[in-house]
Amino acid sequence: MEDRIASICLEKYAMLKKTGKPTENEWTVLSGVVLQNIYEDLSVVALCTGTKCLSGKELNSPNIIDRGDRLSDSHAEVLARRAFLRFLYDQIELLLKSGDSDVFYMEDKKIRLKDISFHFFSSQTPCGDCSIIPKLQLRTDRKRPKLDNEPIQESDFGAIITDIYRTGAKCLVNDERQDSQQKGADYHITGPIRTKPGRGDRTQSLSCSDKIARWNVLGAQGALLSLMIPSIRFESITIGGGCPYSSESMNRGIYMRFDPKIQGPVIKQSKISFDCKKSHSRTRPCPTSIVWCAVLEKEVEIAVNGFRQGMTKKKIKSRRLAISRKEIFKTFLKVSHLYSELRNESLSNHPKKIYYHDCKQYALSYQNTWRDYLTTFRNWPLKNRDLYECLSF
Repeated sequence: MEDRIASICLEKYAMLKKTGKPTENEWTVLSGVVLQNIYEDLSVVALCTGTKCLSGKELNSPNIIDRGDRLSDSHAEVLARRAFLRFLYDQIELLLKSGDSDVFYMEDKKIRLKDISFHFFSSQTPCGDCSIIPKLQLRTDRKRPKLDNEPIQESDFGAIITDIYRTGAKCLVNDERQDSQQKGADYHITGPIRTKPGRGDRTQSLSCSDKIARWNVLGAQGALLSLMIPSIRFESITIGGGCPYSSESMNRGIYMRFDPKIQGPVIKQSKISFDCKKSHSRTRPCPTSIVWCAVLEKEVEIAVNGFRQGMTKKKIKSRRLAISRKEIFKTFLKVSHLYSELRNESLSNHPKKIYYHDCKQYALSYQNTWRDYLTTFRNWPLKNRDLYECLSF
């Protein structure tokens, strides 16, 4: 199954135009979401590349006048999830307008999920806790020298941890648990929430390991969509071949470090690798991101530095990325209006100005579930409300 998922994502990537793809000496990460129907057919519904993330200084820059116009986190895993949200909104709109959707159906004026599943793919292990992987070295533990032509038995070997693969993601400043940065296998501590790697001023975006862990308990659909649809969790996570991988590290990073009783996805590594991954010949991170999803309009966008490629200050409102917070909120308001009309719900009491932060708080079940997990997801930081609570239409 993992090879089928990796293969279909790489095939879709190969079909995309060259625009936004890395040059010969650049590398990138590829992530996607795959739909599996009742007949076990697979289809890619979201596919993105990306390696970049805004620093805290960039994110809080006074030059960003309209909050929600710019992506703060452009790692492939995060973009793929945002593209997946756009796909879900598109499917809901199709259902409400025509009654036809590959994902949803209506029953008692409520949106239900069809008998399908979703699978997540990433060409490399997510940054953060999942990437803290032991380096094992095999050594002989024989009590006597091996004779000439004597076969080596499996029992002759023992695996020892000589070092660990490291992550650039940093522990939160306010967490008493910090990396020792000692040589060898003790360089990192496992468990804490981390912020993404970044040069210079540290980022405020949490690592992909932490974000995927949150999707696992709350659903990838997020707070806004939970007002209309059931929770959607990824049934499996596939990591591309040719990169450091440990099932123990992946399981720990996604759910075991928070609570062993949390149900996690099936996690496996494919034998198939991504040609544009980091290597001795690909040493520079690609500055652009490709954002693709299976929607009717503008299925492909190219992002640079959190904006759509070619964007200027004069065109910021007309050239926002469709997966930007502001455009997704705009789509939510449009689709939720259609849903309310279908359910014959009165719109007369709705305020003239609707705020992003308020709408997220209306998702009581989602918010209550997250509050229950906050003690488990220790030290999870609250978002800077100045960055998004003023976002409104």
